[in-house]
Amino acid sequence: MPDQQPAPEPLLALRRAFLLAYGVGVALCVIWPLILQVLLGRVLQPGFLGPTNLAQDLGYTFTGLVVLSALYVIRRSKRVRSDFATLEATQRTRVMSLEILFYAALFELSAFFGLLYHGLGGPQTERYARTFIALSTVLFLGFVPRFSAWRKALEPGIAGKPPESL
Repeated sequence: MPDQQPAPEPLLALRRAFLLAYGVGVALCVIWPLILQVLLGRVLQPGFLGPTNLAQDLGYTFTGLVVLSALYVIRRSKRVRSDFATLEATQRTRVMSLEILFYAALFELSAFFGLLYHGLGGPQTERYARTFIALSTVLFLGFVPRFSAWRKALEPGIAGKPPESL
């Protein structure tokens, strides 16, 4: 039986697409939050929502939304990677790139929540707003599948799928 490993040329195109999408994701979820951290204390001034309990409830809501986004990405990435080998070779790079960018956008909502929390809450919310902004970096680096996971999804017999050739 011939070796069912993917050909080097499609893997090279897949790797290039991964590096491009991952690079955009890093810019969105790592570099932009660093810029926001600098701007938070110097340019962006905290707002005043009123009672501390209201700001605290808003923070709990944002925390729940951030956790839900991480759980959604975990579930979706497993599902997409389980069907990845069934896609045509020409569609794989597009699907992988769009998924990575979608995950980056979803995790960037955490930084948006941090800005919103800082803008609505009083000075006591700055520490938590900074945490929300930093979370986008942690979530992106921790939950977006690496290239090895996408490559492994192409291997025969993953997730009970029959081996398919490229």
